[in-house]
Amino acid sequence: MARNFRSVISGREGRVTLELAGEVDGSSAAEVCYRIETLGLRECSLDFSRVEAIDVFGARVLARGLKALRNRGVRFGVEGLSEHVGGKLCLGGVLEAVV
Repeated sequence: MARNFRSVISGREGRVTLELAGEVDGSSAAEVCYRIETLGLRECSLDFSRVEAIDVFGARVLARGLKALRNRGVRFGVEGLSEHVGGKLCLGGVLEAVV
């Protein structure tokens, strides 16, 4: 797992947000998708505002998992993207997975 990766689920104003922090790699990206699936969430916002770095492999793993969840009816939102993290998510296909 990526060094210092954390994820925290919070609820505010009737919305569930998965707040990601630290560095995201393939293992931590798989963990994110697993958490969403096992909690049975139907709608979730992913907050990237505390993500320091994400590698392209992590972005691809995240995209694959989110697409599979989307195909099962889960809807996603994205918050707090920095230019650097947003660029990696685009390369990995994450943003098209949540649309």
